[in-house]
Amino acid sequence: MTFEQIYRDMTARLGDEAAAFCWYFFDRSPVCVRRDGGEAPPDTVKKYGECMERVLSGEPMQYIFGYAPFYDLKILCEPGVLIPRYDTEVLVEEAIKTLPPGSVFADICCGTGCIAAAVLKHRPDTTAVCADISGAALRLTRQNLQNNFLDGRASVIAFDVFGDWNVLPKVDAILCNPPYINEADMKKLPENVRREPAEALYGGVDGLDFYRRIISASAGIFKGAPHIIFEIGYDQGKALPLLSPYPCKIKKDLSGNDRICIIRG
Repeated sequence: MTFEQIYRDMTARLGDEAAAFCWYFFDRSPVCVRRDGGEAPPDTVKKYGECMERVLSGEPMQYIFGYAPFYDLKILCEPGVLIPRYDTEVLVEEAIKTLPPGSVFADICCGTGCIAAAVLKHRPDTTAVCADISGAALRLTRQNLQNNFLDGRASVIAFDVFGDWNVLPKVDAILCNPPYINEADMKKLPENVRREPAEALYGGVDGLDFYRRIISASAGIFKGAPHIIFEIGYDQGKALPLLSPYPCKIKKDLSGNDRICIIRG
């Protein structure tokens, strides 16, 4: 089986997802693979078949290959921890541009630690507190910080958003991509998203439980005025300002959907 034949097969099976699979599997662009007329080694063909079957069964590519590209980083991924998504890069971009010099920020519901890692890399004057209730997430966050030589500027803390906030130190800002899928939408998730942990997706009946709790419980941890940057669902832009006693601004992603909420006291 040639590389070109493999590419044609993945295109026939995966359609629009073939380009992403090609990058993950070969670490080469679809154009390069398509133009390679050489024979693929037997072990490559075997591995290709195995990976393809896993993708077709609904397993996320990021879990199969063990990483996700995020901002300009390679973030390790594993089952049981939420997969980083491009939408979250809007939050990172906002934080890089607007955090005050020398800020200490908390990445709450940190998951893989992708938000903290990207901000720390591009804002070398900042330090981070990464917090999550999941032990698997905290372990993966530590690995991603270490792999990107950022662990010296971050602490990693077990933390329950609905528990005791006194375990957190004082910070200048909170960055957070919380669970925000509502009860009705949880029932409609595609198979690959269902493979991700429900506790990292489900935000309560209306999807707003974590926002309510963080806005109300976080006031005492800020060094100065409250400063929160949330990722939000595409249909939550009207709801967030109603939850906040402070000025609130909504920004859109590249698709024109509401994507982040910036709260400043």
